[in-house]
Amino acid sequence: MPQDATLHVKLDSTTDIKLKKLAYEQGKSKGQLVREALSACYQTAMDDLPLRQRRAIAAYQGGYISTGKLAREMGMHVLELRGWLKEHGIALNTTFAEKDTAHA
Repeated sequence: MPQDATLHVKLDSTTDIKLKKLAYEQGKSKGQLVREALSACYQTAMDDLPLRQRRAIAAYQGGYISTGKLAREMGMHVLELRGWLKEHGIALNTTFAEKDTAHA
């Protein structure tokens, strides 16, 4: 990521400790975590999406369409869509029954 500007932020010690721990757990730098957080805050709002895509997301959240169908509607690869859903705080529909493990 090219560096265009530098921002200095002061953190209290508790937040700094938590951020260091999270960075270590995720194998990232504190700066990278902060950049990702800022980026996530300014992602395209759902209201800015076309009506067809908003309806597809609602259908997905309701369990009416699959991840694959939502990916096609959003114009993304399934793996790309999973990341997009995570960034936008939308839960993945990955529930399964215990009997499903025998078929995996």
